[in-house]
Amino acid sequence: MATKQSPRTPTEPRDINAPFFNLREVAWLWGCSVETVRRAIKAGLLPCSQRVPGGVIIVSRDDLDAYHRATRTVPMRGPRRKPARAAA
Repeated sequence: MATKQSPRTPTEPRDINAPFFNLREVAWLWGCSVETVRRAIKAGLLPCSQRVPGGVIIVSRDDLDAYHRATRTVPMRGPRRKPARAAA
């Protein structure tokens, strides 16, 4: 008997190369909660490509790639530490 998952549980996409993903699949790809994806959409950071009848929100792969490029951060490198002097 299969158990029904919560609509807030991230799920692995059937096809990782699909052109569109639902919110649960986006959350799985990002490694976050569905609510985090919803907040990104509400803030205008991640556009919804299409709203399908029935309330399913779809996000395109192109929009996911654009979001990733726009929010990618480069690690900061601080000054290199000098080794401690050996005791004489």
